[in-house]
Amino acid sequence: MKRRQLPARLLCLTLISGFALSACGIRGDLQTPPPLWGEDIRTDAQKAEAESAKADRAKRAAERAEKEAKKAAEALETSE
Repeated sequence: MKRRQLPARLLCLTLISGFALSACGIRGDLQTPPPLWGEDIRTDAQKAEAESAKADRAKRAAERAEKEAKKAAEALETSE
């Protein structure tokens, strides 16, 4: 009976760890964040790239918010 428990436990552990590891990823390119303390040793190009990525994220968030607001307004108009 002990022989069957080991493969079942191993299978369960593999599935659980697979789900846990697949959920911890970051989408997109990985970039080095600025340091928490000490001086920032990134190059000017890296700093500019980080700023443009931040601006792109803000722009996409604003576009999403605008689309959601339009959908909400259309839903409100159709319900009246």
